[in-house]
Amino acid sequence: MTTTLIIDHPWKGSFNHGVLNKLVAGLDQDQKIYQVIDLNKDGFDPVMKQEELAVYQSGSVLDPLVLHYMSLLRETTQLVLIFPIWWYSSPASLKGFLDKVLLNDFAFFDGGNGIQPLLSVDSVVVFTTSDQPTESLEQHCTRSYKHQLTTTLEDIGMRNISWYHIGSVKNLTEEERQEYLDSVYSKI
Repeated sequence: MTTTLIIDHPWKGSFNHGVLNKLVAGLDQDQKIYQVIDLNKDGFDPVMKQEELAVYQSGSVLDPLVLHYMSLLRETTQLVLIFPIWWYSSPASLKGFLDKVLLNDFAFFDGGNGIQPLLSVDSVVVFTTSDQPTESLEQHCTRSYKHQLTTTLEDIGMRNISWYHIGSVKNLTEEERQEYLDSVYSKI
């Protein structure tokens, strides 16, 4: 079983990186096989360029980093996503990852009769954070940030999706932060 962790946060000192570090420590301790995709550290460009769009329908890839990510996803049996909710959505790099990596003939097949999933991932665990309280976030966007991502993941063959969100991060005490961080490994 290979766990692939994807993080989309530019600041290494972020709470999101704290979540990543706790997960990696647990995986190391249990001697589990894992790989990390740090979209910001990798310099991933989320913008779909004109030349990429020209070959999109054929499932062709021009970016070597996208090919690398596809290779990692082929080995993945458990996917872990870590990102903040900004303006009721994921940061741009994660959205671009979905657009540029989850291609036809790799993640799905669409022969005109609807999407057929091609990836087989046993479980997905999503960790999100926000400065906004969770209840307020869900009232304002009616969970659209969750629905868009989970629907996409299900369409390409990912199952057993769990989502853990912690809001009001800027108002948490150090004790509350540590308590949450200490709990994340048990969720995967």
